[in-house]
Amino acid sequence: MSSVVLDLLNKRHASRAISEEIIPEEKIQSILEAVRLTPSCANKQPWHFLMIESDEGLATARQALTGGNLDWAVTAPLLVVVYASVEDDCQPPDGRVYHRFDCGMSVMNLMLEATAQGLTARPMAGFKPDQIREAFKIDDRFDIVVMLAVGIKGEDETHVPEKYKGIEDKPRQRKELSEIMQRV
Repeated sequence: MSSVVLDLLNKRHASRAISEEIIPEEKIQSILEAVRLTPSCANKQPWHFLMIESDEGLATARQALTGGNLDWAVTAPLLVVVYASVEDDCQPPDGRVYHRFDCGMSVMNLMLEATAQGLTARPMAGFKPDQIREAFKIDDRFDIVVMLAVGIKGEDETHVPEKYKGIEDKPRQRKELSEIMQRV
C-alpha cells in the first residue's frame, strides 16, 4: 500500500538533530502555504503562527523552553509558536472547544510540507506559554497551543546531545490498528 500521503507520513521524523543552517525562504513560504490551505471548522481558520527567526527573537523564545527541549532546540533557526483566536472558534452548539483541533490540523500540514521540503519540524509541549505571551505581546484572548522547532536535519553526532543519541535511529513504535480502531 502506497500513496503520496502515506509516503510522507512514513518519511516524516521529528528529529532533535537540527542544524543551525538558515532555511531557504522558498521552503518557509511552502510550509506557510500548507498552513494557509488547511481546512477548518466553518472555515474560521483560528490559527496564528508566530515565526521566530531573528537572533533577538530566537534568544527570547529559547528562554521559554523547558525540560529536554533546552538541550536540543537551541540550534533550530526557526521556532514557531501556534496560537488561536478563541473568538474565531466555530463554537459547536454543545459548547465544545474546537480551535485546538483546527490548530492541530494546520500543524500537521506544516509538518508534512516540512518533510516534503527536506526539513524537520518537531512540536514541543515543553515551553512556558505565559513567558511567550509576555515576550511577544500575544493578547490574552489568544490560546497558545504549541511551539515547534523547524530546520534542516543536522548530523546526529554534532547536533544531538549525548543523552538523545541512538534514540533518533530507533524504529517508530505505533499501536496496532486493532488497539485504536473499531469497525461496526
